[in-house]
Amino acid sequence: MCFILCTLNYASMAALGYLMFGSNVQSQITLSLPTHNFSSRLAIYTTLVNPIAKYALMVTPIVKVTKNWFPLNCNNRSFSLFISTAFVISNVTVALSVPFFGDLMSLVGAFLSMTASTVLPCLCYMKISRTYRRFGFEMVVLVSVVLLGIAVVVFGTYSSLLQIIGHL
Repeated sequence: MCFILCTLNYASMAALGYLMFGSNVQSQITLSLPTHNFSSRLAIYTTLVNPIAKYALMVTPIVKVTKNWFPLNCNNRSFSLFISTAFVISNVTVALSVPFFGDLMSLVGAFLSMTASTVLPCLCYMKISRTYRRFGFEMVVLVSVVLLGIAVVVFGTYSSLLQIIGHL
């Protein structure tokens, strides 16, 4: 049900963006907004808060594991600050040095995210519940989701690779 609601939400935003800006709509709707309006600037700045907050949440476990590789220096505050800063600087360096970083992320998203969020959970559920042993409506739905997920992985990976090769 959540996937259906999210899909409907994204589809309606895409339709509204197209209706507002026509074929000149950018990949992110906030890039199409006029920057001279206060409400547009507020929407753009509000959208910036999301990735900044997510970055800190996603990086914290990685930094903690990296700090645990050095058990003698783990409690040293300056060493912890150095590890955290080095990790952030390395991420910024990669993001700025790879000119097609967005295309690289679309490749990772198409291949890994779709596999991990759609295909593997269905396959694991079929294995754990032994749904694959009996043919029924549930099995048809699960196989359909797996096949659709595999199709998205294949076509998404292919189109991402074409975009990356086009930049080389």
